[in-house]
Amino acid sequence: METDARRNAAAMMVFAEVVASGSFTRAARRLGLSKASVSREVARLERRLGAQLLRRTTRSMSLTEIGEVFYAGCQRVVEEAAQAERSVGELQAEPRGEIRLAASVSFGQLQIAPRLPAFLARHPHVRVRMDLTDRMVDLVGEKFDLALRIAGGLSDATLTRRRLCPIRFVVCAAPAYLERHPPIRTPAQLEKHNCLGVGASPWGLVLSRGRTRRPVFRIGGDLVIDNGDALRRVALLGHGIVCLPTYLVGDDLRAGRLVRILPETLGLEASAFAVYPQSRHLTPKVRALIDYLAEELGPEPPWDQPGGAARARPARRASAAPVAG
Repeated sequence: METDARRNAAAMMVFAEVVASGSFTRAARRLGLSKASVSREVARLERRLGAQLLRRTTRSMSLTEIGEVFYAGCQRVVEEAAQAERSVGELQAEPRGEIRLAASVSFGQLQIAPRLPAFLARHPHVRVRMDLTDRMVDLVGEKFDLALRIAGGLSDATLTRRRLCPIRFVVCAAPAYLERHPPIRTPAQLEKHNCLGVGASPWGLVLSRGRTRRPVFRIGGDLVIDNGDALRRVALLGHGIVCLPTYLVGDDLRAGRLVRILPETLGLEASAFAVYPQSRHLTPKVRALIDYLAEELGPEPPWDQPGGAARARPARRASAAPVAG
């Protein structure tokens, strides 16, 4: 049935061109078909409808009464097809439409949301719907255009990624905590300290040796929270030691509210990736957002630069990921 419908629609467009051209020869030339092919399509339409559409003589051609009614319908089909092509062309020429974006709570809130207004000012026909979640979303099943993920790598072969910038993790604590507890001169001494958020955090990578990911020693704490900003707030109260990304604690380190521990031996560098389904065509709106984020965040993220420009750069005038962060 679907094949018949497509064939009938094509025949209607041929018939409409014959009428508009005034002859089978001119219609064939405009359509890039042979005159015999055009004649067969019109004849097939007449057989299917059981009615004559055209009166043909050696010198003239005119529509029958039924042909006039049918031609009006064919014109609508042709116009709708032309409009569909124009719509596709407009979408390809200029970013427009809604982008569904997923990002981890802390990274999305601190580093992505403040940068979106400048992007939207550049592209006034684009809307962004951002979901902040630390779970791994199903991009295809949940119909996301794009996800921002912080990870050491990406193993899912069904996804395509683009690296945006490095993400550096540091081990740190508030001065009040360090004043009350024994000094930390070696990584092994962390076993005697309250290391917060060990459950689903980068601690295991920080304290591993090589590619084996085998813990060198055991650490633990009395509080596990699956949100980096919440862990930061607890660390600022002097309750324990945390391992958090510099985009989250960079300002605290520069201000002295947190102090980095063993910077010469402890640390993890991951990456922020823009991730999208491999099978999905990258539309201009999504490509524009990825390009913008790569420009804003990389290759060296602003929060790791001298002075710690951790927040969005000033808006410019408009011109023509899997460990949660």
